[in-house]
Amino acid sequence: MTLTIRPRREEDLPSLASTLVRVHAVDGYPVEGVADPEAWLRHPHEIQSWTAADDDGPIGQVTLTRAQPEDDVAVAWHKYTGGDIERLAIAARLFVDRDHRGSGAGHLLMETARDFARSHGLAIALDVVLKDRAAIRLYERLGAERISDVIHWYGDGLTAAGVVYVI
Repeated sequence: MTLTIRPRREEDLPSLASTLVRVHAVDGYPVEGVADPEAWLRHPHEIQSWTAADDDGPIGQVTLTRAQPEDDVAVAWHKYTGGDIERLAIAARLFVDRDHRGSGAGHLLMETARDFARSHGLAIALDVVLKDRAAIRLYERLGAERISDVIHWYGDGLTAAGVVYVI
């Protein structure tokens, strides 16, 4: 199997949407659900998205987004660093197909996003729900530093405990 990381293409979206639905069924990620998975993949503040693909096609993705002043991640990062959120990218929408976990795809996706951010003079931070233990292990293997606890709000007043990391 040849694993590649490349910028996400429009034609990747149907396959990634199907993968996301399967990930949600097993992991409960994203907690918001996947009623319209292609729309969820198209983040409104996207800087760049990457696809992990093997010989059979897309198996995962990650997105870097522009931080917004109201983002919990941006608030926590600014409080921790004192930095200008205009210089902050937020990693989001990371997932890998369950059948490809352990392939290194998640690690490579995050390294690609981190390297892109650094090459563009951006800091990178992210939040993760505490139930997503595998993602937390991945971020910590990448050297991420936990800087804040947050409450993730979704749905009709539902919440999930989470944390913010800087990478």
